[in-house]
Amino acid sequence: MYQEQIDRILKKVSILDLKLDPVISKTTLLEIEKKLNIKLPESYINYLTKIQNGGFSDTLHKNGPYYGIYSIDKSVSENSEWEIDLNKEFLLTEDLNFGDFYNGEENYEKHCWRYENDIEYQKNIQQVLEKYQDTNLLSGTLPICEYGCGDFFRLVVNGSNAGEIWADCGIINGTGFYSLNIDILTFYENWLDRRIEVKKDPTRALINAYNPTLEFGNNEKYKIIDQQGSQ
Repeated sequence: MYQEQIDRILKKVSILDLKLDPVISKTTLLEIEKKLNIKLPESYINYLTKIQNGGFSDTLHKNGPYYGIYSIDKSVSENSEWEIDLNKEFLLTEDLNFGDFYNGEENYEKHCWRYENDIEYQKNIQQVLEKYQDTNLLSGTLPICEYGCGDFFRLVVNGSNAGEIWADCGIINGTGFYSLNIDILTFYENWLDRRIEVKKDPTRALINAYNPTLEFGNNEKYKIIDQQGSQ
């Protein structure tokens, strides 16, 4: 089912001359699943066993999206630190944008001004954060990649949308949780396509966009802004 995409990914890795981390054996992965009492999504299993077990880097966009993909061991370790329960289902089925609950300003400067000067606005924000800035909302997910500045990408392993990648911009930054509507193989391949584009034309290295955390996904909230500021 995934072999065609895997072959395509490996070809793109070769074009970029990337050094992949070693894969993990299916036997070892089965032991991890048994220990955690979960069944990992097939797309994730294929990534770990046929592409690489990880791809993490301290350098932005060196080995993978942003700071690279975590190894399965790092993902499990990070989850333990955050006390995320993998045996509970991830319940979100659509984006949860905190600003929708307090009529947040789209313009960041206006938002900051109102937060500093509008007591009612500040009160509404605090009420929303108290309700939704909750790690229980991350149940059934594994962290797989760090975007930076407190935002992370998480893979759903338990729930109706198992296999999907979500952007966690809520727990630390208080913005929300957003689905990329893709699996990890497509997430990684979309990043490869972007790096190939930049290799051909370095002037394309930076893109100005709304909701940049969603760049390698398929979410309509990601919108490129041209130099004149229009979408």
